[in-house]
Amino acid sequence: REAYKPVNEKELKAFIPGTICDITVKVGDEVQKGDCLMILEAMKMNNEVKALTSGKVKSIHVAEGIMVRKNQLILEFE
Repeated sequence: REAYKPVNEKELKAFIPGTICDITVKVGDEVQKGDCLMILEAMKMNNEVKALTSGKVKSIHVAEGIMVRKNQLILEFE
C-alpha cells in the first residue's frame, strides 16, 4: 500500500481510463478554473477534463488518440 500524498494542484491526472479524443489547450495557454482542457472518451462517453485551478499550461504529457490509465499524469501547470 502506498503512503498518502497530498494532491498536487499543479499536476492533472486522468480520473478514469480511456482515450484522449481532443486537446483544446496548448503549452503556454492561460486557463481559468473550470475551463475544458481536453476530452477523454471512456465507455463510449465523452468526458470533459476541466482545470482544477487557474494557471498557465507548462506541459502536456498525452496526444490525441492515446489511451491513458487511471491516475496517469496528463498535464502540468506552472
